[in-house]
Amino acid sequence: MVQKNTIFKNTILNKIPILIFICLFLLTSCNKDAEVFIGTVHTIDIENKRLLVISGLKEEDLKKSYKELLNSSEYAKIIWVSKVSPSRFKQGDEIEITYTASDDSYPAQVTAKKITKISN
Repeated sequence: MVQKNTIFKNTILNKIPILIFICLFLLTSCNKDAEVFIGTVHTIDIENKRLLVISGLKEEDLKKSYKELLNSSEYAKIIWVSKVSPSRFKQGDEIEITYTASDDSYPAQVTAKKITKISN
């Protein structure tokens, strides 16, 4: 009886690292590293169906041109969100954007997987 328990324990213990590896592999392959960005809509580009969204945007800066804000370097977190329906948004809307990839430009350019209005 003692020998059967030892064989059983050794067999299970040998397979635990393999099971852990499989679980971690499945978890990481399912995770698309979705990122969330919260900011205020500054510019609505109807022609190109995109929004310029700035994190931490001050209300008085809504009146400034986006080029002026980009050149000021006051805001580090600015993104263009592509493939949106511009008619759903207006300048000053606070939104939450979920996306999976962005380029390295400034401002970054992303395609939103999900956009949620927080306030307007």
